[in-house]
Amino acid sequence: MDLIVGGGVVGLSIAWRLARAGQDVTVIDPAPASGASHAAAGMLAPVSEVAYTEEPLLRLGLAALERWPAFAAELEADSGLSVDYRAHGTLDVAFGADDLAALEELAAFMDKLGLPVERLTGRECRRLEPMLSPSVRGGVLAGGDAWVDPRRVTAALLAALETMRVPVVPRRATDLLDGAVRLADGELLTGERVVLAAGAWSGELADVPVRPVKGQIMRLRSPTRCSAGACAAWCTARPCTSSRAATARWWSARRRRSWASTPG
Repeated sequence: MDLIVGGGVVGLSIAWRLARAGQDVTVIDPAPASGASHAAAGMLAPVSEVAYTEEPLLRLGLAALERWPAFAAELEADSGLSVDYRAHGTLDVAFGADDLAALEELAAFMDKLGLPVERLTGRECRRLEPMLSPSVRGGVLAGGDAWVDPRRVTAALLAALETMRVPVVPRRATDLLDGAVRLADGELLTGERVVLAAGAWSGELADVPVRPVKGQIMRLRSPTRCSAGACAAWCTARPCTSSRAATARWWSARRRRSWASTPG
């Protein structure tokens, strides 16, 4: 039996794939699908998030994105649930001259790498997404990006695992041993292999260079439907802090920069 420590998108996906291959598997997580996977924006965006020093990561992201349509179709077939996978691209928009210059710099870099990119006027941006402000001056459309609802993905994975009778142990792992996992109540689960998929908290169970990073996302409701299907304003990452005041200051500074990003 294989033991999977972690019940987010990664851990549940590993368990599902192993179960499909006929392996006995058990998932260990005190609250499956409630961590980073629950809060994620769902952006499958290696194109629009490309960075100058991360071309190897870009190639990895593009390879992963290429596999998503088949992954989503198989998961929906096994679970009977939709994961709302959409391959409509990412629209980055700007309000000021500085933001337009930054977007042009990004677009030029994408051109250099041979990535799909389209420069748009403010009017063209609003044609794609009518809910954008009239103040939008221009934007860049990264047509190679996609989006998925991470909460639907984890729900589908849990449903598929339940259908396959894969046990999900709702307890916290405290120690990883050779072929075993010790739980918080002292119980020892044994197996042939142990897979650590605890995300940002993996460093608490093994000597790996992983630490939590706090993402910022604002989900919006609207009386009319966004063209994207879901509206979110800017998400990024920074070192974790528990200070609500610091978070509020960060959001205020972000708003003053007048930058918006709409997943397609």
